[in-house]
Amino acid sequence: MTFRRLPLATRRQCLQSFGALTVASALGKTANASTLPEAKLLLGGTLASIPGQFGELAEGPISKGLGLDTPIQLQPDLGQDGVTAANLFDANEAPDGRTAIVVPGATLLASLTGDSRVHYDFGRWIPLMLARTATVVVGRIEMRRSFRMRIEGFFHNHSVRLAVSRASGPELSAMLGLTLLGMRPIPVPGFVSAEQALAALRDGTVDAVQISPCTMNIPLAEVLKSLPAGTAPLYQTGDISDIQAEQIPNFLEAYQQVRRKPPEGLLYQAWQGVSSSTDTAVTVALPMLTPPDVVMQWRKACALAVADSGMRHWAELRHFSLADGANAAPLLSRATPPLNATLALRRWIAINTPRWRSGQETRPL
Repeated sequence: MTFRRLPLATRRQCLQSFGALTVASALGKTANASTLPEAKLLLGGTLASIPGQFGELAEGPISKGLGLDTPIQLQPDLGQDGVTAANLFDANEAPDGRTAIVVPGATLLASLTGDSRVHYDFGRWIPLMLARTATVVVGRIEMRRSFRMRIEGFFHNHSVRLAVSRASGPELSAMLGLTLLGMRPIPVPGFVSAEQALAALRDGTVDAVQISPCTMNIPLAEVLKSLPAGTAPLYQTGDISDIQAEQIPNFLEAYQQVRRKPPEGLLYQAWQGVSSSTDTAVTVALPMLTPPDVVMQWRKACALAVADSGMRHWAELRHFSLADGANAAPLLSRATPPLNATLALRRWIAINTPRWRSGQETRPL
């Protein structure tokens, strides 16, 4: 059999076509390798909780961003503080990128305070997205004086009854903050909602409350306008976008007005972690050692979720600010104080827990 030699131009065309097919095949294999066959969001709460609401809103955008053939699975938890879900996440989930966790700030706070149920380390997680909220501490003060004199007068080394859900609950941020500012707070437990706490402030049952706009059904501006007579905001933490709330001093400003110096020390470092945990409404994260290409894929998917109109509307109603990608990591780091500060926090809690149970004033270290 005689083989006829092809013209040079034809041979070049054949080689180019073969090369193009090879590159396309390689790209196809790479794309298929980076696409997860299935994925799951492990929710630190029921579908009605904040993590559950996030999961239902993010289901479509994240499924699209990950290139899933079927919608991402939502696995809710019966608990409300995310501790059970976080324990399962650290113990059972492989770092293959198939499972991301969605937990509230209570999960971070439980770890900081040394909750005996905690068997996870959120400091080892790879953050994908955070939703941040804010808190405002309101107290009964002398309204006829200037704002600076009110702040100084309120924090003048006397006891103050603070409405709390429980002694080591989210109001721990206000408990420790008021202690640092020179007060001797006494927790008054049993107030599960901001509305109940504000009613107790109005009735004189308590002297101070911590409110978070994300837990209330009315805008923060309306809450501040309708505060009980003789009360006013003392300081605020977190991310507040409300124009009226921006006029409230943050904790650092309030501290400098009272103490005439910037805050320092282990308990202040611990308060920064506690406050940041309290102001973190949602954390979305992957296990440590998840492959970088899979992490990048999840981050792109979370970016789609953040840009989704339904998600943004939900965040606006809840007074959340959303951060994804490289902006999420520093926010989670704020909730992780140095080890010696964490130990100081737990020692402070251990010293004061018996006092809180008997209705006594808080002691500093």
